[in-house]
Amino acid sequence: MKETPEKHLEFDPETYTDPILEECYRIKAEINAEFKTLDKLYAYLKAGEKEDKRNGVKYVSYYDPSKRIPVEESNDDD
Repeated sequence: MKETPEKHLEFDPETYTDPILEECYRIKAEINAEFKTLDKLYAYLKAGEKEDKRNGVKYVSYYDPSKRIPVEESNDDD
């Protein structure tokens, strides 16, 4: 079902900007400004991971979805 343009008079697709995408672009620009190469970004992330491990944070090395235990749904129709 297609909506007619009359329903959304204030919407202009030519000038519309998505605030979520704008935030993503801003964050990407900040990361690119701080880390000039992928090697520097990788080193920064690895250092953070080592710090987390020292603080007791555990990481999953590999996630296998086939070993996932399904959650039983309750059928409470109150």
